Amino acid sequence: MKKILVFVLAFTLLGSLLVMAAGGTEGKGKSGYKVAVSNSFITHSWRTQMVNNLQKAVAFYQGKGLISEFNIQHSGPDLQLQTNQIRNFINQGVDILIIDPLSATALNPVIEEAVDAGILVIISDEPVTSKAPYQVMPTHDVWMEKLSEYVFKRMNSKGNVVYVSGIEGAPASDMRDRGFERALARYPNIKLLTKVHGMWDPSRAQQVVADVLAAYPQIDGVVAQDGECLAAIRAFQAANRPMPIVNGEGFRPFFEYWVENLDKGFTSYAIANGPGFAMTASIGIGLYLKQGKELKESVLPKGQKVVNLNHRYEIFDKNVKEGLAEHTRLRGVEDYIDEVWTEEQVLALFK
Repeated sequence: MKKILVFVLAFTLLGSLLVMAAGGTEGKGKSGYKVAVSNSFITHSWRTQMVNNLQKAVAFYQGKGLISEFNIQHSGPDLQLQTNQIRNFINQGVDILIIDPLSATALNPVIEEAVDAGILVIISDEPVTSKAPYQVMPTHDVWMEKLSEYVFKRMNSKGNVVYVSGIEGAPASDMRDRGFERALARYPNIKLLTKVHGMWDPSRAQQVVADVLAAYPQIDGVVAQDGECLAAIRAFQAANRPMPIVNGEGFRPFFEYWVENLDKGFTSYAIANGPGFAMTASIGIGLYLKQGKELKESVLPKGQKVVNLNHRYEIFDKNVKEGLAEHTRLRGVEDYIDEVWTEEQVLALFK
């Protein structure tokens, strides 16, 4: 009887040690983390391509045992719906919650609820004003400032310009607006005729530019966000109006137009805003933060929670043919020139 009791006690102790060990391993043992994504807009091809990239990244990390469950929900332009979806994820007890927010301010309370519940929250691609979550942000304002500067310089620092913004009130669009405004402030002889919203949608953008053409007889330059530059060109062509100076975009149809017209004197400059850029970085960063890894101070200065990602791929006349060929080879007819983070690139952000 004593031998049986000793065996049972030893077996129980061994089981306890194994449970403790499993709880302390990276990636929560073999089970991985419960990851959720709350996405806002899904109305245009940039976002659908973003989701495709995200799902590929999830499959990769599932294969490594780092993700056990994954769920994504889209709210569209409905702020209350996104709030409810985030609250549902809190109630489900997810480990990591990535949010592409509809508003820079309105979601702050429910985001802070999630953080207080012990969830690792990462705001991806579009910023919020709350200091509670981590944020992984492309420098939207910086690249819009560079694109604007390109147009203004080619206008010889004078003339009339139209600005085609994105979705009114969307945090990323607002950031880009600030970059445009900074550049414009340096050119007192350039007059902003009007600012319109192309909704990051080629069809919508072409229509709003057509409306602008009906109102203004002299337009020397157009600054536009991604999904809207080729649309602006098409609107001028349809109206049989002289072509203005227009910045470029990382949009495959724009690249095709650019390459087809290079020998005819068309010139441009673009910075790729890859749909996979912020989101694939966010999911990798979230998983390794959850495992206790620390970001380098050059990436995340002490006391801060915002990781700023500078867009890496600039396109000029000299490399546009190569860029289009590489995109076609890797991604076929997908609309946007992309940037996707590898695990090695993510890990390089950590100590």
